[in-house]
Amino acid sequence: MMLAAPLPANANHDLSAKLCGAALAALLLVVIIGLGPLQAQKTMASTGEGNILRQALFILVFGFVVVAAKGLQAPRIFLAPPPTLWLLIAWCWISLSWSLEPSIALRRLLLTTIIIWTVFMIVERAGYERTIRTTLVTLLMILAINYVVVILAPGVGIHQASDVLDPNLAGDWKGALPQKNFTGAVCTFTLLLLAFAGGWLQPLFRVVLMLMATFFLYKTGSKTSLALFIAGLGLGCLYLGYSPRFRALVVPLAIIGGALIVLFGQFYWVEAISSLSQGSALTGRGMIWGVLVAYANDHWLLGTGYGSFWNIGAESPVYYYTASWVRLIGSGHNGYLDMLVAVGIIGLSLTVLALIVAPLSRLFWSRTISRRQGALLIAMLFFCIGHNFTESSLMDRDSIVQVFFMLTLALIVIATRRPAETPGPLYFAWTGRFRPREIEKSTMSPDGAFNA
Repeated sequence: MMLAAPLPANANHDLSAKLCGAALAALLLVVIIGLGPLQAQKTMASTGEGNILRQALFILVFGFVVVAAKGLQAPRIFLAPPPTLWLLIAWCWISLSWSLEPSIALRRLLLTTIIIWTVFMIVERAGYERTIRTTLVTLLMILAINYVVVILAPGVGIHQASDVLDPNLAGDWKGALPQKNFTGAVCTFTLLLLAFAGGWLQPLFRVVLMLMATFFLYKTGSKTSLALFIAGLGLGCLYLGYSPRFRALVVPLAIIGGALIVLFGQFYWVEAISSLSQGSALTGRGMIWGVLVAYANDHWLLGTGYGSFWNIGAESPVYYYTASWVRLIGSGHNGYLDMLVAVGIIGLSLTVLALIVAPLSRLFWSRTISRRQGALLIAMLFFCIGHNFTESSLMDRDSIVQVFFMLTLALIVIATRRPAETPGPLYFAWTGRFRPREIEKSTMSPDGAFNA
């Protein structure tokens, strides 16, 4: 790898951080490539029995991270996820009490919780720069693997007419991943990291890598990922010129935007869903969304319970709301509608709060985050938010975009955290004066730690 700058010197001697960085690389490789065949969409014949190897693997990674991050010595690291995310997770667990298939939902939610916990603990211990560099290096390795697969085994790396239900996918590149939309998302994250966090690479090498990732993204034919990459890149560039002084404008604009969305929902929601439900609108997604909206209208408050709408066998509500081909798929192709039918309007509200409102507020209100960091994180956050309007990954175990969503949230938390304040002066009430805190130099070791 052609580097332009090393990690900070004080980070190179932290064994715990190194181990967590290695765990992150292993986790990403397992999620993106190692378990690729298990992430492929299933039909409704699936009953969600799960895969013992998959579950055991993530439990082992979680255990390794707990030890590497010194969780047993410093249990506070278990609280790394922010309170808003804990509220969402808690509601999902509560929803198991009315789940249509609690045994299936329990396994799914346990895996989701373990992965979220693992990602946040890794980022908390590894730190921002190590996490970013490890993620980028891993994604570049995956990009190289994808090119090798396409060149040496095109029958595997390129969708063939005989292995897809949709003939329009034939000829699209997928590399070592099971589906071209997954590959498109991975290429997008690679490009965003190269664009906003690749300054430690030699400039020419960085440009070549960006061209390679862009070409592969184009060959995947993933229109959603390509459009979101362009929009996210533009949004990131705009953030480079953002200042916290503009916060007074951001709040009223956000309120106005939210009000317009609510008004649209009140007056045009039915017409919009009706038009989308016709024929092949948005490559058939409109018909899927129509089924989800129909179910949500009847069960808007609580839903089916977490993980209990798709892939639970013959008891799935989809069988009672349509007789079309929608029965054959295993996803609503809209993460927000899938959350609505699963955990109701309360769960959806907590989802929006934890995954959209809270992280955006941190990015726009922070006075400590650098513009370079903010540009990358808002671009990645925008991609994850936008991707779930046409695909489903919210709170969905080890789906690729879900893992990167949690990775982005964890990075936002540590990047916007206020630095520890230096001790202030001691106040002596009997004198009415301030007196500076005195520290005996003789009690300090060379690294700044106090000696007993």
